[in-house]
Amino acid sequence: MTRFEVSFPSESFKIAAHLYIPDTYHAGQKLPAVVVVHPFGGVKEQTAGLYAEYLSTQDFVTLPFDRRYQGASDGTPRQLEDPFGAAEDIKSAVTFLSLQEQVDPKRIGILGICAGGGYVLFGASTDLRIKAVATVSGVDLGAFVRTIPKPTLDGILKDAGDARIQFAKSGEVKYLPIVPQLNEVTDQTTNLMAEGAEYYLTSRGCHPNSINRTAVWSYDRMAIYDSFAQLENISPRPILLIAGSKADTLLYSQKAFGLAKEPKELYVVEGSTHIDLYDRHAPQTFPRLTEFFKQKL
Repeated sequence: MTRFEVSFPSESFKIAAHLYIPDTYHAGQKLPAVVVVHPFGGVKEQTAGLYAEYLSTQDFVTLPFDRRYQGASDGTPRQLEDPFGAAEDIKSAVTFLSLQEQVDPKRIGILGICAGGGYVLFGASTDLRIKAVATVSGVDLGAFVRTIPKPTLDGILKDAGDARIQFAKSGEVKYLPIVPQLNEVTDQTTNLMAEGAEYYLTSRGCHPNSINRTAVWSYDRMAIYDSFAQLENISPRPILLIAGSKADTLLYSQKAFGLAKEPKELYVVEGSTHIDLYDRHAPQTFPRLTEFFKQKL
């Protein structure tokens, strides 16, 4: 495949992306395409890029991108997590692909990993141009944040409001870590957070644009967000939900499966955790993803 550095507009933001074109492409051909959406705290060069590169070897044009405020894309403050903005970036990515000479605009699908999995369900619920939806280790980030004990979450939300005022006064941004530092991981740390630290903070998955922090007022956006708010609207377009049997986050894929209408599939990778499917066990998902997108696009 050939990878191109590209960008596209999303509202007032310039979104940085990689466009993968299969080596089998020939002039005049119109190929199916897949938008790939990265996890919370991630960038396009990590697991999203791994999946995009693989799918491009299967004759799909693919487009992983950095969401607004993240990676090489525009947005201030940096590392603000904006679920509603993510939905707009997804729709803008579909528009960009629809205009590419290599792409059949009637055969565009979408794949999201972790929080990106929740975002693709949310975005696709009102974007009928998306013809097939797949998630890997999908998470409803809003529901995840709302599992934080209320006194703790209330404290974070108070800090978020204070941080907004401070930013307006001075431009200073208050940040919180996404995963613990490696030397902070203990027996009490959840598997998700411990494995997240091992992925993002070591050579396994680290990238200079993925710096393990989020603006504190990301939380007042995440806390009111619901990935599954209109999930039933995706039908009759197909949904494939992939999760590891040992993943802390399997419950989100199970909930999405319960709420979605047909056609839908929950594909569980035995022995895999949430982070395993970012890289080490990703190849176990490849055949099913390939079959799904080839059949549905």
